[in-house]
Amino acid sequence: MLRAVLVDLHHTLVRTGSVDTWVDAAVAASGDEPADRQAVLTSLRHVWSRAAVRHPDLAWDLDPALHRRAFEESLREDSSTSAPLSAALYDLMLAHWMASDGAVDLLVALRRHGLRVGLLSNIGLDPRGRLAQLGLLEHLDDVVLSVEVGLVKPDPRVFALAARRLGVEAADCVMLGDSRSTDGGAAAAGMTTVLVPVDDGRPRLGAAARMLLAAAAPDPLSTS
Repeated sequence: MLRAVLVDLHHTLVRTGSVDTWVDAAVAASGDEPADRQAVLTSLRHVWSRAAVRHPDLAWDLDPALHRRAFEESLREDSSTSAPLSAALYDLMLAHWMASDGAVDLLVALRRHGLRVGLLSNIGLDPRGRLAQLGLLEHLDDVVLSVEVGLVKPDPRVFALAARRLGVEAADCVMLGDSRSTDGGAAAAGMTTVLVPVDDGRPRLGAAARMLLAAAAPDPLSTS
């Protein structure tokens, strides 16, 4: 029986807003205009996937200093971004996150159906402040961050931990995310994963929301 939902963060609950605006803000903060702006824009759109190639053990999601270094090194190596500009881009990263379309409505609907809802994210910094600004944090029953618990997806232990913190068995919980390689690790913990399609950086939560809410609805044929 579905009793809880764990939701991934980036490319699920939130998305990156305008990359151009992000670069503009970082240029203003650092005073450093990139020689090849297009290269920086392209690198930013793929910075974390490139970081994962450089750090396949995902250790950068366990250490704040390594998290910053992985981001800045990826930018500098892929687009020759200067150190001041790459640092400013990292500092302004969370400010340019946006709630995914339908994210707040999904969280509200899940809890209205009596489900516990938790965030489970591989991340090397604390996003709670930004989540609060976006109106998302108030609709979460728990927040489990790799940097705080010392475990990263797809380790089945982190899914089991997150379910336990919500007070449910893993079998009664669904992981909602975008990554087959990380979020899909929930299966090893006995948990179902629902993958969200992402088109041009925008998570499509609609189909996943309908599926989860249908699963949470009472069975009209059941008897008390």
